[in-house]
Amino acid sequence: MADDIPWTERELRKQMVRACHALASRGLVAATDGNVTAKLGPDRILVTPSSLSKGEVTELSILVCDLDGRLIRGRSGSKVSSEVHLHLAAYRTRPEIGAVVHAHPPVATAFTFSGREHLLRDPIIPEVVAQIGPIETCPYVTPGTRALGETAAPFFKSCDVVLLAQHGAVALGSTPWRAYLRMEKLEQAATILKTSAELAGSAEAVRRLTPAQTKDLIVNYGDPKLLGRYGLDAKRETESELVERVAAAVLKRLGA
Repeated sequence: MADDIPWTERELRKQMVRACHALASRGLVAATDGNVTAKLGPDRILVTPSSLSKGEVTELSILVCDLDGRLIRGRSGSKVSSEVHLHLAAYRTRPEIGAVVHAHPPVATAFTFSGREHLLRDPIIPEVVAQIGPIETCPYVTPGTRALGETAAPFFKSCDVVLLAQHGAVALGSTPWRAYLRMEKLEQAATILKTSAELAGSAEAVRRLTPAQTKDLIVNYGDPKLLGRYGLDAKRETESELVERVAAAVLKRLGA
């Protein structure tokens, strides 16, 4: 489905509920943690209410607020979470996105407590390299404050998935479900990396992709814009191009 297909409010609410329930069932949030939002219009967003388990979110419990986080429409007594400022910062920074998911994936978040978050930046897991790119970590700022959104905003400029030091993570997407899937992929990647470091004996011993392998992967299966984020020159020869060039040279010599 193309990213530019418009979503009605009812469809957005359905996707938000699906994402919320998936967050809860997969253990990516606990109790009333986390938030899911979706852009409803140029000056309106749908947002999950404060103090409600994501496993209990329904279409009718979702609120509508403006771009200052003020409640516009919703059930009586419901409140917009203070974490909405994190989401609003993402929408201001990346006007093209349609949804934001904030969760507390336990393994991924643990990397920021242990000082091992660099493993999520390194080119290790092919699917992450090609589809997400280096996962950066925003420095710790008190959760629920406007300052957190302001601090995270520069990271949102180029990153679809951002870790929040000693707090959680944020995933951006064209729809609520796509943003959720990025959050799920983050936790899966963190679990693989944790196990890899344990088996290898240290984080440094975990195998990385070479620059040539990283470039070849992105050029053939990912977004070319990710090349710059890995410090690679888009004009440099990829592995497959090298193989083709060498093979052509060998065949030419044999035919001479």
